Amino acid sequence: MVYYDYLLKGCDGMLTTSLFLVYLGSTALGIYFFDFRADSLINNPLVIILSILAGLVIVFLYIILFLESTYFLIAKRTETTSRLKHYFGKQIVSVPMHLFRVKTTVYGMENLPEDTKFLIYSNHTSELDISVLMCHLPQYPVAFLAKQAVNSYLSIGKWAQSIGCVMLNRDNNRQGNQAVLQVVENVQKGSTMVIFPEGKVSRDIGALQKFRSGSFKIALASEVPLVPVSLVKEASYNQKRWPRRKRLDIVIHPPLSYSTFQELSSRQLGLKVRDIIASKLNIIEQTKKTN
Repeated sequence: MVYYDYLLKGCDGMLTTSLFLVYLGSTALGIYFFDFRADSLINNPLVIILSILAGLVIVFLYIILFLESTYFLIAKRTETTSRLKHYFGKQIVSVPMHLFRVKTTVYGMENLPEDTKFLIYSNHTSELDISVLMCHLPQYPVAFLAKQAVNSYLSIGKWAQSIGCVMLNRDNNRQGNQAVLQVVENVQKGSTMVIFPEGKVSRDIGALQKFRSGSFKIALASEVPLVPVSLVKEASYNQKRWPRRKRLDIVIHPPLSYSTFQELSSRQLGLKVRDIIASKLNIIEQTKKTN
């Protein structure tokens, strides 16, 4: 039972490791059969290059097969908050996190409610933020309010919707209102919903864009706790390229119970949450300058 619970954390690297082994194995077999067997030497640059490219193609096909098969066998057949479904969902999003070597430290895990029905509001400075939050909240059925374009990402779109993610089309007000209602429904059914109130990725590490007050209508309508989260990254985070390691801290603030903000307007609540998230960013920036 302990081993089973460990596996269901989701980001143990199973998928990443299998992708690496498939790539390494297919590339090595290509070189062996079309170069080494000819003269017992690895000396044909063309075969080596073609084997490397073939390995990449095979890995791509393997990913598609994995996404489609797990969607049909698991995601499509289980409820939104299924632990098994979220295990595989976390495996999928963990691949870019492992690939780009993101090292994360989490502070304040004790602040998270035991009940999974709550909202997380976080700053957003990288496309990897989704992977990081999903993988470091292993016991929660994490889902996101995401941009409409996610639906076009191969099989990722339908996988994302199956775990409770809601797609938002900001150019369509009616669809936007429906998305808000869907997020409220999902969180009340047990999903832990993550919202990025800035509305888009900001490349300015340590700074915050203006929060969209409309995103806080979800918190007021859901009547569940709101947990502010600060994603604190080193100044060079977005400039670092593979294989250099990226480092960030997830700072989980004490939750705001619904009773503490139910009388606030969405704008007032947005300012309150923004101050909480920004305060930790400022503290760390001041510490860096001091050191």
